[in-house]
Amino acid sequence: MAAEPVVSVVIVSFQARDYVLRCLDSLTRFVEAQHEAIVVDDGSTDGTAEAVRGRFPEVRVIAKRRNEGLVSGRNSALEMVRGRFVLMLDSDTEVRAGAVESLLEALERDEGVGLVAPKLVYPSGELQLSARRYPPLFMPLMRRGPIARFNPDPEAHRRHLMKDFDHATERPVVWAAGAAQMWRADLPQRIGRFDPRVSSYGGEDLDWCLRVWEAGLEVRYVPRAVVVHDWQHVIGERRRSRARWRALRDWYYLQWKHRKLRNDPRLARANA
Repeated sequence: MAAEPVVSVVIVSFQARDYVLRCLDSLTRFVEAQHEAIVVDDGSTDGTAEAVRGRFPEVRVIAKRRNEGLVSGRNSALEMVRGRFVLMLDSDTEVRAGAVESLLEALERDEGVGLVAPKLVYPSGELQLSARRYPPLFMPLMRRGPIARFNPDPEAHRRHLMKDFDHATERPVVWAAGAAQMWRADLPQRIGRFDPRVSSYGGEDLDWCLRVWEAGLEVRYVPRAVVVHDWQHVIGERRRSRARWRALRDWYYLQWKHRKLRNDPRLARANA
């Protein structure tokens, strides 16, 4: 009988067959910890489910008939995980040697840490800014509104993206990009499932991390764990305008939902 996995790796994919196969290959090559992989194929028409079953028969596949979005995909996998820890990966990621083990060590070392995130890099090896301070209320206007024409990278934006941080030091952060996040498998019992009201790609990671903080736990950035993220936009041109409106709606929904956390002293170190 195969040993029970320590880590359940969950990958939600939509029209990203080749990326998923590369991600799974990296798990096979670089992860020493006992693990399982669960792929949620979110209504793809590119043969993702068939390709995964053919090349990685040990991987469990949830093949959805229609596209239901990232949040629904992640929720679909929660009841299937068997490991004591869960690693959520975007389909366009590849782990590097020691990354999963370093994240495990950070969680096992401190019960007060509820979620850990690795350093993300582009395929070229260039740093990808993935750690964040608390999001400014008017961030969408700073980035895409008329103000951005005059100052495309204001101080508040640079601070939010932690451009003044060396990204080489382990530290608490308010939130980290959802491309790669690890947490204990019982976390959803403490904070609930992923919020289905968050409909855009990107909002679910902010919400998840803030809920970790609200539960009295810490979000921690662990740079010795490195994951390559070949960041892909899954939005077609015809859907781009609608997706931007959804992202804007989600942004302000989350600002309201977590309004009491904005000035919470527990986040002082993460915002420093």
